[in-house]
Amino acid sequence: MKIYVCKKCGNVILKLEDKSEALVCCGDKMELVNANTTEAATEKHLPVYEIKEGMINVKVGEVEHPMTDEHYISFIILASDDNYMIKTLKAGDKPEVSFPYSSEYNKIYAYCNLHSLWLTEIK
Repeated sequence: MKIYVCKKCGNVILKLEDKSEALVCCGDKMELVNANTTEAATEKHLPVYEIKEGMINVKVGEVEHPMTDEHYISFIILASDDNYMIKTLKAGDKPEVSFPYSSEYNKIYAYCNLHSLWLTEIK
């Protein structure tokens, strides 16, 4: 899985198979996004999780991430090497989701419209 973003309009593309030429949006090549794993901003972006009763409950940030029109988490992905579950969010939503959990899942991604992609590995 690879995630690309258009620097002009903010379009985000999730590419499950990478077998073609570069993606283009707004006339420019889209940029591959590398996930951040270390918190450095004042807002909190790293996904935190709790596994309970067959579910994995994910929140973005130890301190709740803002969810305003200007600054929000647009999606959260629970991922394994072969499978993905995605929940989209919008401004005004809580930056948290729940997924059915299996031990095959080993990563959680959260995408902030201003501060890009964040990754927490499930241990």
